[in-house]
Parts: sequence; C-alpha cells; structure tokens
Amino acid sequence: MLITLLDGYTDEPSCLGVPPYIAPYPRYIAGAIKDAGHECQYMTIDDWRNGKELSGSLLVILAGAIVPGRYLRGMPISFNEIRAITQAFKGIKILTGASAKYGIKVGNEFIKADFLFDYVAKEDGDAFLYDFLNGDICQRRRKMDEWQRWSIKGSSIVCSHPDYPETLIAEIETYRGCVRYIKGCSFCMEPSFGKPLMRKEEDIVKEMRALNKQGVKNFRLGCQSCFFSYKAKGIGRSDVPEPNPDAIKRLLEGIKKNVDAKVLHIDNANPAVIAAHIEKARKIAELIVHYCTPGNTAALGMESADENVIKMNNLNATPQQVFDAVEMINDVGKERGENGMPYLLPGINILAGLKGERKETYAKNFSFLEDILNKNLLLRRINIRQVVWLGKKRQRINKESFKRFKRKVNEYINKKMLQKIAPFGTLLSSVFLEVRIGKKVFGRQIGSYPLLVCLPYERKINEFVNVKIIDHGYRSVTGIEYPLNINKASMKAMECLPSIGIKRARRIIANRPFKRIDEIKKCVDKDVVEKISDWICL
Repeated sequence: MLITLLDGYTDEPSCLGVPPYIAPYPRYIAGAIKDAGHECQYMTIDDWRNGKELSGSLLVILAGAIVPGRYLRGMPISFNEIRAITQAFKGIKILTGASAKYGIKVGNEFIKADFLFDYVAKEDGDAFLYDFLNGDICQRRRKMDEWQRWSIKGSSIVCSHPDYPETLIAEIETYRGCVRYIKGCSFCMEPSFGKPLMRKEEDIVKEMRALNKQGVKNFRLGCQSCFFSYKAKGIGRSDVPEPNPDAIKRLLEGIKKNVDAKVLHIDNANPAVIAAHIEKARKIAELIVHYCTPGNTAALGMESADENVIKMNNLNATPQQVFDAVEMINDVGKERGENGMPYLLPGINILAGLKGERKETYAKNFSFLEDILNKNLLLRRINIRQVVWLGKKRQRINKESFKRFKRKVNEYINKKMLQKIAPFGTLLSSVFLEVRIGKKVFGRQIGSYPLLVCLPYERKINEFVNVKIIDHGYRSVTGIEYPLNINKASMKAMECLPSIGIKRARRIIANRPFKRIDEIKKCVDKDVVEKISDWICL
C-alpha cells in the first residue's frame, strides 16, 4: 500500500522542523511505515501549496507547530489547509504530531481537528502507524529498538525535501523529555514525556551516518531540552543533575569519526544545570567548540529575570545562574571561527504572559540584558515571545508593555550585540541567498540561529556567496558580496562599498571595464581606492 506522509512542519520547545530543518518525527514515521512493509511518499506542505498531488489510499498529516515563530520561508500548515486537504482526500486520514494532542494553533487559541480525521495519534505517530498497519489500534510511545530501527529506515525521505541536499539541516534527537520532569516549568510540554529516555551514543551516530549516506551534510543535535544534560547523573533525584562530559565526548567523537558533517550544531541548554556544575559544563562547552562547527548557539531557557515570576511558574534558573552560564559559554566559545562567526555563543529565551507578571518584570528583564551587554558578554539571539499555554487558561498580557519592552531591547541591546558579534568588515562565508523582498535579497549561513543577512540590491537567489558586513539593524545585518566584481556589479551594489556613494559609483561604472585595480584611481581618489581594494575584484 502507498501511504502519503504530509509534513506540516514541527515547531516545539525542543524540536524544529520548519525549512531548512527536517524534524526527526517524519523520518521515524516513514521508517515505521517501511518496517510494516508499505511504501511511503513523503511531501511537505509547501509541495502541496505548489500543486503536488496527494497519492495513495492513506494520508498521514504531521502537524506540530505549537510555538510561535517567525519564518523566512516555509510556514507551518494552517487549520484551513488541513480542512481543505482532508475534505479532498478520499482515503483514510490520520493526524499525528503535537497538534494531535494539543490542537492546531489558530491565533492565540488551539482548535481540535479530530473531526476531520479517521484516527488521531495522540502519542507517537510512528508507533501508531506501525500498529495500525499490522491490524491494531494503540496509543503508545515507541520502544527503544523501534526508535533505533525506524530512525535509520526512514532516512531516505530526506531526498524528497525541498531543501535537499545543500541547505537541508537534519534535526537529531538525543533524548526525549526533561530532567525537571517531576515538576517542570508551568507552561512547558516536555515534562509530559516523563523521565527522560536517553538514546545510546552509537544509535545516534548510526542514524546520522544513514542520513549522511543519503546526502545530508548539515546536522543539529537539537531535539532535546538540554544538551548539557545528555546522560547526566542523578536525573530524578535532582533538578540539576551532574553533566556527563565522558558520554558527550563519546557522542561527538563518534560523529566526528563516522559522519561527514559540513555543519554540526546543538540547541537547548539548561542554565541551572550549567551553573550548578560549572567546571563539568565548561568541559562540555570545550568539547562543543572542538568537535562542532562555528556559529553554534546554546539557547538558554531563562524565561524571566523576575524572582516572583520564577517562583510562581517553577522556572528552572535564577538570573545569577543564567548569568554564570552566559559568562562561561562566552569565555569558552567567543573566539571567531573560519566561517566568520564565534564558535559558540549563548542565546536567551524570554517569555511574556507568565503567571505573576507585572510592570517590574519587564524592567528586571531589561536590566538583566543590559548587565550582560555592559559586562561585554555576547548573546547571539534574544528570543522574546508570548507564552503558549497548552490546554490551560491563558494569562492576560499588557500588550503595550510587551511591545515597549521588545522595542527597547531592539534599540538598546540587539543592535549593539550584532555590532559586537559581526563588526563592520566581518567576512561571513557561505551565506545562502534565500528570498527576494522588494529590491533586496536576504540570506543566512546554514546552521542553528544563523544571522539574517540583507544584500541591499537585486541579484539571483538560491546561491551561496561570501559577504562582508557594512551595517547593522535590530535583528539582521547588511552586507555586500565579497569580493565584489567591480566590472560587473550593479549601481546599487557599487554604492554600498565603503566611501563610494552614488557619484563615485557613477564614475566607476562610466569608466569600466578595468584591467587592473589601480586603474580605478582615474575615477576616484587614491585613498578611496585603498579603502575598497580589499573588498573588490575584477
């Protein structure tokens, strides 16, 4: 039987599957389908939007975007799209993913879509499909042997992803659940998975090797609540178990020896675990710098710097613990790597709308970020969003205070951070130009939370270029191709060169082509030529 798996994209607290990422869940589902002896056709919601038809007699829709995000390209499947797809499809329809459990996000609410489907897999969709295809209906989680088997059997579907092969990033799951599973943060879904279930290092490496053989070169060890807690000691006895550098070294060494990874990044980290075991966490950070690729970000779940909010929501870290984690990661990882970015920097997540929030909360959050900036510490990413209360009554939020806080962070923190992380003249290599908006082009390096780079002129997209930074915004940087071909560059691109401007650009264009760089001196002053000589080519 031919089964169509429609990937509506995943965006969960610990897992990302929106392009250029592919989450592990569709790969597991495809593996389970194949393991049951059936054929799987994988396609994304963007394929459907572009006119690709659904085939087969059974349709599986994976939907799991429960965290609000801002996306440069692919958008998660919407409720209206699910309704249109299910009404048109004549065969059996099954819904899986986090949206099967919590509903489809519409505005600030979650709407159940069960009535549009024949079956809804509220636990692991891969396990449900495997049982269903073997004549049983069961809501359960996958077993460890199934996890290992299906992660490999489903690896071939990556070849059908629109970003395959060069820009695709495979999200890799190291374990499920959270070390704070007994009583986790008030808003989070991770504790619902129970005690963390850790994968073996060799199983993770085998999965990555299988993906590597299919042509995947970019990986993120991101589908976990805290990378530093992988195989930690004392889980269940403490909210801050002792990190296990030896296990992480075995994992990263295994990847290095067996996988040809062009990009290898991590994602989440618990600042309380890091601060409580700072020296062991430092060893892990050093391993990340040694084995992973530059441009890496450890996203720290601070959520709030207000002690009152921390207590009411049982948040995982105090402001001092977060600061200690930020300081240590900077100390180990702020050196610049070969792609132009620091090896490893921390990120900060801040949530608005938590229980106990007040006007002072925003002031405390800003003061914390300002203190980091004033101590000359770097944050690659400050993610400020409204909390999503899964299955719980939403807390009221003062929208004006929230907007004012975001604006203040942009104006006084974000721009200054970007100026420190990528100063004027910084060379970023292999920036993939993704979209054209008006007369500008936007691109990113491949990796976890890459800088958004704007080229302020028109040019072809879907290409890799090297870029030199010329300006900074609140959430992005502006740059020009490096080196800029002085004989072929557009007027607008030429204007962006240091000290050139409109008049000099016109003179240069009027006198080209040039055979040698020093011939430009007949158009502009000698000192100007010296300023741009490192930026241009013929």
